Amino acid sequence: MGGRGTSMGGSHGMGGGSGAAKAASAAPQTREQQLLARIQGDPTALMQMSDQDAADTVAAIEKLPIATDGTERDCFIQRYMNAIGWSNNKPTVLDDNAYEKARKQAGEESMYHSAKNFGGKTGDVFNNQLMTGKTAYASEGYYGAGTYWAHNDAGASGSYGPHQVKAFLNKKAKLVTTYTLNQEWHRIAVKKPRLFAAIKNAGGGYGGNAEALYPVIAASMGRNVILNNRFDGRTSRFKGQYVVTLDRSATTMSSKKISNARDDTSNW
Repeated sequence: MGGRGTSMGGSHGMGGGSGAAKAASAAPQTREQQLLARIQGDPTALMQMSDQDAADTVAAIEKLPIATDGTERDCFIQRYMNAIGWSNNKPTVLDDNAYEKARKQAGEESMYHSAKNFGGKTGDVFNNQLMTGKTAYASEGYYGAGTYWAHNDAGASGSYGPHQVKAFLNKKAKLVTTYTLNQEWHRIAVKKPRLFAAIKNAGGGYGGNAEALYPVIAASMGRNVILNNRFDGRTSRFKGQYVVTLDRSATTMSSKKISNARDDTSNW
């Protein structure tokens, strides 16, 4: 409808005003804005840039603001996920009966995520954000910042907090292993040394280099789920395996939650 409005303005002798409005709205973008626009909605664009452009894009990302109400983590990957638009994607949420039916039809096993009370908020608040929040919180981790799950093992997840939710990977999930990411890591270090150094030095959490490098590399490959598998690139999953989701839309979640999860909690 925007194009139609522009053409109507010109046909009614309002070309002067319309042109002035256009000139104001078409102010040239800064170099940083142009670089950020290239990765918005297309994280694969980063690796298609020159080494310098890619490194400058990382620098531009580091300057982006984030929410200060506790719904976003003050780190590079949070800003990165916001920049590419993945943090705004939401999961499919079903009541537990519908969830179990859909899970079985998909031939999937549940994976479990637990949260503890923190910063004056209950773990239930964090899980509600995971289900329906405007943005996803980029949790810290050695296998890449994102949302952590234990595959087919509620007890392995329960040791991290009593408030637990479950999900399965749906058709939007694109999997990659830490083995493959590590191989790509070494390739990028040689092929794009400036980009590699920029990501490596970007602000992260306790996970160190892999925390920032793995999610960026995965997203640049069009992958939104990281499986901890240090031995090969196969994406078959096993009980208790760490799974990191970078994009909530890759998950179908049950609306059911429990608040008494422990390290001996059975799958539910």
